[in-house]
Amino acid sequence: TMRSVAVSLLTALSALGCSSFVEVPVETPLQSKLDVSRFRRILIAGFVTDLQDADVDLSAETSRLLQNPLRSNTRVQVIEPDRPPLQDALDNILARLDEEGSYAREEKEQYALEADRLLEDPEFWRTLGEESQQPLIVTGKLGFEGQNRSGFQPEERVMRDASGSPRLVRGNRFMERKGFTLSADFYCIDSKAGERIHKERFTDVVLYGERQRGSPQSADFELMDRLLPNFLGVITPQRIRGTRVLLH
Repeated sequence: TMRSVAVSLLTALSALGCSSFVEVPVETPLQSKLDVSRFRRILIAGFVTDLQDADVDLSAETSRLLQNPLRSNTRVQVIEPDRPPLQDALDNILARLDEEGSYAREEKEQYALEADRLLEDPEFWRTLGEESQQPLIVTGKLGFEGQNRSGFQPEERVMRDASGSPRLVRGNRFMERKGFTLSADFYCIDSKAGERIHKERFTDVVLYGERQRGSPQSADFELMDRLLPNFLGVITPQRIRGTRVLLH
């Protein structure tokens, strides 16, 4: 990192006997991956998620979490519908599959296939764009999975032998841990043409030890908090903070 480089340089300068220096903060501009200057509005349209019971409304929660920093970090108007508009189209797919809400493996596969087709449907996005004054549309697919990560972990302990002298003892101890993985495929769509102009994938995992209280809700929030800077870097310029050493 820039800070570690600065620390190394300071050490070298000290070794050379330099008598006066000052460390100052600097910011390096970083261009966004996508030029969105032609868009005056942005719409988080919602996301396709796995067809299963979930402790978190992943699409609605992610849409809300993305809207907040976009209002603060971009000049475009952030459209905030009461409900992600993609969800209505997904509900129509579900209604054709099973009105009772009980889905077999074949139905889940059919839903995933039709949802993928919807994400690639130019006419759907053009229609949505006309209704929203042709914004940049952000949509895509989300996956959230809980996992049991319990198992034996290496452990070192200091114990005293019969004479009272300390000694290091290595062994293994069973530890209960659970993990949560968030995967996100973000699509940026030009609603005027109905075409996808950028795709970005993010994946991260968070682990909770036996003494930590990790819920699906807290894990989703923590993972989204990590993901947000990377997402913003796709559509907004960023600044990397570091330090620089000046000599007197």
